Amino acid sequence: AAGGRRFGGFGIGGYSVGEDHEVMFETLGPVARACPEDRPRYLMGVGNPTTLVRAVREGVDMFDCVLPTRTARMGTAFSSAGRMNMRNAKYARDFTPLDPACDCPTCKNHTRAYIRHLVKQNEMLGAILLSVHNLHFLLDLMRRAREAVLADVYEEFFEQWMESDAAADY
Repeated sequence: AAGGRRFGGFGIGGYSVGEDHEVMFETLGPVARACPEDRPRYLMGVGNPTTLVRAVREGVDMFDCVLPTRTARMGTAFSSAGRMNMRNAKYARDFTPLDPACDCPTCKNHTRAYIRHLVKQNEMLGAILLSVHNLHFLLDLMRRAREAVLADVYEEFFEQWMESDAAADY
């Protein structure tokens, strides 16, 4: 690097501004691999669960995005079965956890019916509970991805995710 100084990491951005995700993935891998392997590669503004899993496969280490909280404010939850629109009438009398496969505080303590009620009434608590859940969902997904990378089984993790019900909906 110039003057003997090194960058602490590399930000990769400008991808999530409207182009098709497939166009992004045509160049993301080569860009990430062009960055030094001993420095973190950070993909800015990407937060879709399947996009995160695909980007890790291309060599990206870190992400940030408003998607989990923005979609929560709109009444949408990420889940192991795919995206859930909590405004849907089918949740009005559904007294099961938001995502039975999740152990976040929202899923442990509140039902789909209650969350739907909050969302339909525009109660801020609905957006808060969904934000807590969506962030937990993504953090757990990335925890599992990190474990797969460290165990050198990421391709298996990737294939399982891509075949899951959740991946089909993102």
